[in-house]
Amino acid sequence: MSEQQQQPPAPAENTPNLHLDEVTGEMVSKSELKKRQKKRENDAKKAEKAAAVAAAAPPGGGASTAPAAGTQLDEEGLTPNVCSFPYPAFV
Repeated sequence: MSEQQQQPPAPAENTPNLHLDEVTGEMVSKSELKKRQKKRENDAKKAEKAAAVAAAAPPGGGASTAPAAGTQLDEEGLTPNVCSFPYPAFV
């Protein structure tokens, strides 16, 4: 009997194998940890992409509705039907 008292208890078979999520500090399963890490990577890529798009945008904040400097429109020659003409004809 003395031998049984000195042995450490056998680990239970139903104990979950948890890993530390370093960002939140929670103990989660391995699959949940992988899901969270992948989601964080995707969010970081989206943020990079959004920052790149914002940096590439003109400083005016949006598309200009004024015609380009090289194009001159004949305002006197325009008719009310001007919207029915194809756009490339004016450019």
